[in-house]
Amino acid sequence: QRQILFKPALNIHLLKRNISDSKHCIMVGQATRQILCAWALLLPAISFGFTVRTTFPQTSSLSGRSASSSTELGAKSLIVVSPPGGVGEVSAVKAATMGASVKWFVVSPPPAADVLPGTQEQVVLSQQALKEIADAGGKVELAGSDSPSLLIPQDDQQSAIAAVSTWCGAADAIVCTYDGAEISIKKQEDQERQAVWKNAIKVAAKEATKSVSGNKVAVLSAEEAVVMAGDEEEESKGGIGNLVGSLLGSKVDIPSTLADAMGSARNSLTLRYGKLFGTPESSPDFSPLVGGPKKFPELCEEYLMRNIRVDPTLSMSGNLMLSGSTTRSSRHAIGEAAARMALDLVPVQLGLDVSISSQLGSDPVTSAMWEEEYTRVKEMLSSGKGAQLFSNEFGSVPDVPRLADWLATKWAPAVLRTYDIAAIRVGARPVYVTQPQEDVVEIVWQKLVDFESVIVGKMTIQVSDTGLVALRGAGDAARGFGEISRVPLAGEDVLVRRLAEASSQAIEKGLANKPAKKTIEIQMPAPEKPVEPVAVVSSLQSSGTIVEKSAAAPSTETGPRQAGVRRSKERSRGKRRKSAPTEESE
Repeated sequence: QRQILFKPALNIHLLKRNISDSKHCIMVGQATRQILCAWALLLPAISFGFTVRTTFPQTSSLSGRSASSSTELGAKSLIVVSPPGGVGEVSAVKAATMGASVKWFVVSPPPAADVLPGTQEQVVLSQQALKEIADAGGKVELAGSDSPSLLIPQDDQQSAIAAVSTWCGAADAIVCTYDGAEISIKKQEDQERQAVWKNAIKVAAKEATKSVSGNKVAVLSAEEAVVMAGDEEEESKGGIGNLVGSLLGSKVDIPSTLADAMGSARNSLTLRYGKLFGTPESSPDFSPLVGGPKKFPELCEEYLMRNIRVDPTLSMSGNLMLSGSTTRSSRHAIGEAAARMALDLVPVQLGLDVSISSQLGSDPVTSAMWEEEYTRVKEMLSSGKGAQLFSNEFGSVPDVPRLADWLATKWAPAVLRTYDIAAIRVGARPVYVTQPQEDVVEIVWQKLVDFESVIVGKMTIQVSDTGLVALRGAGDAARGFGEISRVPLAGEDVLVRRLAEASSQAIEKGLANKPAKKTIEIQMPAPEKPVEPVAVVSSLQSSGTIVEKSAAAPSTETGPRQAGVRRSKERSRGKRRKSAPTEESE
């Protein structure tokens, strides 16, 4: 086998050559394999803090790329910005196996960073992954930089900021993620290194996005803060990156979030995941069997939890993931979903924010299943069910305005005065209730912005003849709160729980009727007719001298004692006299 090995901290300088030069491609059989060579990618002063190794069998016949390659999509280009391995590797390889031209920019960890066990510090692609990419007609090119080089001001010669946009160039889509940037936090310096690594990813994403004309996908953990438009409570900017820039006389502009680095949340797509598990299939370390071949083989989790569920982040299922639940997500599913969203292989819309959870199931997810899940999400958002918080059905509501008036004047004010709501001292909180229509009740959330009360969200309760539905609504669009919050509003869970109790109280007060019990008719099977015993016919014939006697049928008559017949003769039972002796006998 032949190997191409890039050692860490190897400074690469600009080479005036054509990227498509055959010297920078390794061709095997009838397809070209782009081997991620940074020295062929024309980058000035970019340091490699990782190792790239690809292995492939020797061959004597080298030829050009086959023109008749079966691809799932046209010649689309995709940029991936991520740490080594993880979701970024899955997205890059999946997109390439679907026929896309991928440029993967890898941001390596800071020096002296103690990464968590299982975190990749180098990029290694298996032979099978390269073969699948070549057969699909795709292409993967790779370059990268260490984190500190991306936090040095652009006017410095050691800065790698300008080289990112130069190498990435124009592209149809981009995928960015933090997955893989995990450092073992043992002291304060480790937290600073973690911040340096994430800040470098945000800077690289900002530069790579400049010439992207299509979808921009930010792949984030459910624990990452959701910053809404108009929200003043943004994440703190800078950190060690700004400190390094200030020491050199200038400052690097570091976006507050990954979504801000890619433009804004409105112009990008956000994909969220729970607790990640799994190793990329393109890694040589991946094995579908736990512990290798055994007498009773055991499949890994990546193959046992292949089923997926896609939900809007603002829905109850999405909020459950945001609230720190134990929802799990496979790296295989998240990486493939990011690639499909970026390449428009599933129905998406600008500003879409979805979360994906992995479910039990060993069947692979097909393209039709991906499209079905995202179509369901799109229909939920268009119909308003994506922001639905509570729903309850009644048998009937005799007077809809009366029930709505009771919710607005009796129930809601009493709940707003409870300790759970009154104890909210920071941020937005539910303040008052309005009734804009006779069948609609609104609970309004407000917060102080520059000493002025601003409406940041609402809970709209719609009462109908058959039940009531609670939806999360947007705030004051003029003050920048025109979007529906993707995170639960403060005290929203309390109101939903009390609204469930109010549904029962409405039935007790006669404001609504119980739903009719659904009777299930169970059809009993018809009684079976008794089966008459069939006489057994013997296949053996006796000889002519032997007369076959039929067995005597058992008597059904009862015995003599059962019939009440007395004994014929009385049996003597001892010498006891039955009569007194006479005088003559004495």
